[in-house]
Amino acid sequence: MRTQQAVPVRVHAHGQVPEGMRELAAAKAGATLRHASRPVLSARVTLLLSADPAVRRPASALATVDLNGRIVRAHAADETMLTAIEHMAARLKVRLERSAGGWTARRGTLPAAEAGEWRHRSGPTYRSA
Repeated sequence: MRTQQAVPVRVHAHGQVPEGMRELAAAKAGATLRHASRPVLSARVTLLLSADPAVRRPASALATVDLNGRIVRAHAADETMLTAIEHMAARLKVRLERSAGGWTARRGTLPAAEAGEWRHRSGPTYRSA
């Protein structure tokens, strides 16, 4: 993968997010985005810490990246904000690697002539009487 220019990662926090977690989330996401295969137009990380004690995984981290027009998201929730951010960064790396090979259209191509199968966009078939 090519190394890209550093893109500023905007971090939004909701709830009582611990000190230093915003900077950590921006650094982890930024380090992952430097190896993206396409230009990164924007990047945002949303951190959420639920105050409800009944929630099993109150810490949540969501990364949303505009990868040259394609939106790539990675979400993770865990018991602590630190582990949620680490899991989010790992998932973002996997999503970026997976999207690197999938830029060609998989549908909408015309069938091969030798297939012998008619499709909606194929030319008219002539039937013998």
